[in-house]
Amino acid sequence: MLQTTVRSATLLLAPALASTAFAQNAFRPLPIPADSTQWGIDLSAEPRRSSAVTFETLDRLAAEPDERAFLDARARAAFSAGGNLEGGGDVSMQDGGWAVTFGRELGDDRLAAFSIETNGRFYDLGGNTTLVPGSSKPFNDVYEARFSGVMRSRDDGLLGWFGGMSVALGGEDEADPAESLTVGGMGGFRWSQSPKLAVEFGVAALSRLEDDAWVWPFLGFEWQATERLSFEARGTSLQATLDLDERWRTFARAEYLLQQFRLNDDNPLPSGVLRDETIRAGVGLERRGESVSLEVFGGFDLWRELSTLADGGADVAEAEVDSAPFVALTLRVRL
Repeated sequence: MLQTTVRSATLLLAPALASTAFAQNAFRPLPIPADSTQWGIDLSAEPRRSSAVTFETLDRLAAEPDERAFLDARARAAFSAGGNLEGGGDVSMQDGGWAVTFGRELGDDRLAAFSIETNGRFYDLGGNTTLVPGSSKPFNDVYEARFSGVMRSRDDGLLGWFGGMSVALGGEDEADPAESLTVGGMGGFRWSQSPKLAVEFGVAALSRLEDDAWVWPFLGFEWQATERLSFEARGTSLQATLDLDERWRTFARAEYLLQQFRLNDDNPLPSGVLRDETIRAGVGLERRGESVSLEVFGGFDLWRELSTLADGGADVAEAEVDSAPFVALTLRVRL
């Protein structure tokens, strides 16, 4: 079973990924899910979410004799309301999962973090869909486990470096793990003119199930416009954040999400692939405590497309989904 394989792989691969690297930020809708919820790289402990604060925080912890490392645990649940599918039928979706991130100092000039993340996604298909010919409900429950690592130089100079990788298993129960594997990576440089402005640039790559790998340049940025207002590109998302006070902040976010899953041999599309792409936008509110924070994020899936591919890569069907509302809830505990 894929879930059993995923749990075993988690125990075996996590230590190996502790020193690997993956880039923090990318500007534009990128196929690599590089934001904190997808790659699990979320080191923030301060009110602002920028990686400048992220690694300043890690620097501070590394300088304290009894706190050279931290552990961040996160649980998430989300619901997307039903939307009509192009060609017939409709679909709604629920998903949830957890992630654990560990970060620490490596020597005098390097910082590193790695994470383990698992997610379950549940599709509720209704009517006669065209995603798999001859089947109105070709899939329902799919799962993903991801192992990610990042390493970078300290954020204490004009020019720094970063790099990283991610390995993921995604598919139905009993799908072949060897055919459900995708890998991605990034590397590049970070230029910081001041604590209020930073730019990152480099190259990224991602393998795709039954398709060619993607390789592309990327650009990220962070800008602290005022003491309370900041803007940033974080992987597949753009966000503006406003700190209301020491405990509360609100934000507006637009993001691109890509999920890909291997179907099992008993599926009406044996060993095929489900690809789910979404562009969503919304607003959120976060309440921060000493070690626990709670975030609510809601809005609309502005564009969404479900695609199916046969074993071997032939396109089977593509169906866009009408715009529909969503809501997501995230609980984070820092140890």
